[in-house]
Amino acid sequence: MPNQKNSAGEVQQAIRQGAITREYKGDAQRIVQALNALRSTEILSYLQYMQHQYMAVSLLSPGLKTEFEAHATQELDHANRLADRVQQLGGVPIYDPKEISSKAANAGVVPEQGVVTLTEMVVEDLMLERHQVEVYSALIREIGDQDLITRHVLLGILAETEKHASELADYLKRTADK
Repeated sequence: MPNQKNSAGEVQQAIRQGAITREYKGDAQRIVQALNALRSTEILSYLQYMQHQYMAVSLLSPGLKTEFEAHATQELDHANRLADRVQQLGGVPIYDPKEISSKAANAGVVPEQGVVTLTEMVVEDLMLERHQVEVYSALIREIGDQDLITRHVLLGILAETEKHASELADYLKRTADK
């Protein structure tokens, strides 16, 4: 494998480090931990939206069931994008349900028990999305220009998360005006 430009040691190091080069300035281990924590909240969000989608049987808001399902799908996509980046950084995306639940709870993300009305479901989802906006924003600021790809991934997810929060708030405004 080595050629005239690269020694065997350089080639082995490149294989071990993958995309992490000398120009990578982030703390990959710290970023992997943060991404796995975010991934946990995204998985919990997916489950929460799916639960709400199954419970949202109302003639008053027929589109809300579809909206919950669409948001759930996007939350799962966020979790998968985070898992991809964890792997690229040399980490292992967590898949153990207990660990996912624990990391999400440590981040303050715990689904409400006994939520029964559509409005309560939307409020719960709005508060979760707002929490995620804060966490994503803080991590993006922390990373700065140390890890440009992770920053790009997080910015994309942040934009979608802000859109979710806006849509949920708009729904609550419309229902409050009635």
